[in-house]
Amino acid sequence: MAATIAEANRVIVEIARALPEIDTDEKAARKRIAALHAEHDKVSKELETVIAQAKAELDVINAAFKAAASGVLALDEDATD
Repeated sequence: MAATIAEANRVIVEIARALPEIDTDEKAARKRIAALHAEHDKVSKELETVIAQAKAELDVINAAFKAAASGVLALDEDATD
């Protein structure tokens, strides 16, 4: 658990270091926040799409695996008869 906390802290520090310095007025900061929020929404939607595609692909792979396993098990049962 300590390792997980240390890793999370390291990631947070890296993210904080990557943030641009903010030395603008409030209006500019709000505009930047709105732009970042829009970018976040776009990336989130893209990620949801990729996750859905990966799940669909995993379902196909699992179905193929089950079919192959059933075939192998059926062959094993025939061999023992």
